[in-house]
Amino acid sequence: MSSMVRVTVGNGPAHAAPISCVAFRADGGRLASGSHDRSVIVWDTSDPSRLVMVTELGQNAAVLSVAFNPAAADLLATGSADGTAAVWRVVDDRPPSLMKVLAGHPGPVTSVAWMPDGQHLICQIASSRAAVWNAFGETYLGELEDCVRLTVSPHGLVATVGADGLVAVRDLWRDPGRITYLPGAAVEDCAWSPDGTTLALAGDDGALELLNPALLPMRSVRLGDAPLRGITFSADGGALIAGTYDPALVALDIAGRPQWRRTEARLWPRSLAAAGSMVAAATFGGRPHLVDLATGGGIGDTPATEPSAPFRGGALAATGRILTIGTAGDRHPLWEHDTRVTAVATLADRVVVSAAHRAVRVMLVADGPDLTIERGITLHAPEPVKAVAVLGAADAPVVVAASYDFRLFSWTLDWAGIPPGPRLIGEFGYGIAALTRLDDHRLTATDHHGELVILALGADGALSA
Repeated sequence: MSSMVRVTVGNGPAHAAPISCVAFRADGGRLASGSHDRSVIVWDTSDPSRLVMVTELGQNAAVLSVAFNPAAADLLATGSADGTAAVWRVVDDRPPSLMKVLAGHPGPVTSVAWMPDGQHLICQIASSRAAVWNAFGETYLGELEDCVRLTVSPHGLVATVGADGLVAVRDLWRDPGRITYLPGAAVEDCAWSPDGTTLALAGDDGALELLNPALLPMRSVRLGDAPLRGITFSADGGALIAGTYDPALVALDIAGRPQWRRTEARLWPRSLAAAGSMVAAATFGGRPHLVDLATGGGIGDTPATEPSAPFRGGALAATGRILTIGTAGDRHPLWEHDTRVTAVATLADRVVVSAAHRAVRVMLVADGPDLTIERGITLHAPEPVKAVAVLGAADAPVVVAASYDFRLFSWTLDWAGIPPGPRLIGEFGYGIAALTRLDDHRLTATDHHGELVILALGADGALSA
């Protein structure tokens, strides 16, 4: 495992790339964060307002998951994009030591989860399966098929979500069979309550489902328009915290009553963790995002603003799911998305674009004061969209979309029908922070490391660096 150089920003050390995963030690005194800069930092959280780095672990690839051992507080498991899982001993008064390496997985290790005995580790693999290991004997015990999400209860029940949408619960040691449940929407994340009596499912329809261990529904709560991305329970089991694609954190009590909602522009809620009075979340910044569990108050929070873009002396703007156009005192609704709008863009005072989750709507507005929509197309991105831009000419626009998960796509329209694609322009290792249109044929894509790429339309309408 190679060492990495960390950077210093603001009030101390930080990752040099987005944080993809977070995990608290059982007592809440330490927080581990893994990053695409190929490092793990363990933080002292005794004063949440001033995180102090305790130690740093270097990896050979982007770190996608971290998990403290439930039976030994000084052991930390990591999962990396190169298909490797590892077990580290992390002690405050000495350098970290690499204890075990579990390699050879046929894809990135996107999640690591300890069984309650602290001996067995389940490694979620990007190829829709999970490997079961005796971590300290470095013994491969088999795999769980059709598994794209997983969580382990304090009693050793393994809940998985399959590519087919089915949720399954297994007792790996006592019963080889499984029970299944088909949720109402695609599940983005799942989590057991600390006492193992409740399984929470975060859906891409903005709803949270709560089931008992027999997968019998207990209640369903709709948290808003935006799809849910992550879910975790508070340490005492009295609250749930969900991350949405807005991006925002939403807290509710166990009865399903909302407690607070907190937006944060740099939040990347693919990983959430809670301990004591704190909630931690992954972020596109270099340090974990922490909020107070009771109030939702955060450290260094920047409220997210509603997306807008200039248009005909006024602005194209989104409020929730609704897109409007006009001046401050004279606004006209254009259309409504199924989920919250995350980005908008305009071209030549004729073309308007809006993105909500994976849907990208492109409309051609007629000349004249009545704002008639002449043509409209809905594009479907392969990943949730964070930012959009539009280049070219009104009769042949090129729509560019940046995903939350580092990829940049484009479509070339002729208004005759749904265009082929999207075309993958490229991947940004540090995540795309913003798209900025320079003129009708050029834009910049800036990553969270502060570097940018200038992209231009070629004669054939293709976009390239």
